Amino acid sequence: MIATQELLIRKGAFTDLQTDLQDHVLVRNLWKGRNKDAFPGGDPWQFQLQIDHNHSASVVELYEDDGGAIVDTLLEGEVNARHVNAYYHYENHEKAFQKGGHAIVNLVNSRYIAMIISMWELMEGILWSLPSNDGKTPYGIGYWVTRNATEGFNGGNPSGFTSGKAGISQDTYSRWANWTSQYVSITKQDLVRRMRTAHRKIRFRSPVSHANPTFGMGNGIFTNSDVIGIMEELLEDQNMNLGNDLASKDGMTLFKSTPVVYAPYLDDDSQDPVYMLDFKYLTLGFLKGWEYNLSKPYMVPGKHNVNRVDLDVSCQMICTDLRRQAVINTA
Repeated sequence: MIATQELLIRKGAFTDLQTDLQDHVLVRNLWKGRNKDAFPGGDPWQFQLQIDHNHSASVVELYEDDGGAIVDTLLEGEVNARHVNAYYHYENHEKAFQKGGHAIVNLVNSRYIAMIISMWELMEGILWSLPSNDGKTPYGIGYWVTRNATEGFNGGNPSGFTSGKAGISQDTYSRWANWTSQYVSITKQDLVRRMRTAHRKIRFRSPVSHANPTFGMGNGIFTNSDVIGIMEELLEDQNMNLGNDLASKDGMTLFKSTPVVYAPYLDDDSQDPVYMLDFKYLTLGFLKGWEYNLSKPYMVPGKHNVNRVDLDVSCQMICTDLRRQAVINTA
């Protein structure tokens, strides 16, 4: 049966070839796929850390004099909202406006979608990266979860930010650091063993019940195609009855019941990182009313037949507990 043109190509439909990324993983996880966290009280966004106990506990004898040192153990982290813009134009004399009706709708719709893809493409890169200290680019995973060749809580100050993450320096406060490790091979004896160690080390549990600055999401493990491909082969090797499917475990790799997710943006990362992230303490926050602020069309000054539509977002990535985050990478 040969389909008619009307059935083959729906009005307003087009093939989307606007990006080289197969998926925008962090945009979907931190922006599109969750409840949005607003900056409480506006900009800047502040949170408190109790970086140490007061070391007042000691053994004593009868009638011993009391100690009396006052120890302030609270620190305050702070991040500022950053602002991102995307836009599109249309001209009143364009061909679609002469046709009217669906032609206008299709034209504006295609340009609107091009604007959205532009925003997603930019934000996916930003959310994975370490920004320059330019005062305007939002922070990303590269800012909060820093790498180090030494295994342990050694994720120090990001390059270019000598005052530390959220203004707290790891050089001064050693506990303000994420877990780091380095692997050579993607084997159970190397990478998987290091992931097991990281998983144990970042699961902190306070002996005292108290409120935490949390955001209400679960965990995520992210890596690139090279790493997840070998992980899938490891998974196949430990299963004897796989049937006739040569790639029976593709997309099914789990670690501690958490899916290992392919993040296309990491494909160009020569250190083949594996990020183990706890989104309960790591989120993308938005200024209230500025998560997705779409303007009405307005005339471009000096071009009275040209209209512009703007999309403005005011946001910032924040992490309130670095010790819940880990990165394992090659040299």
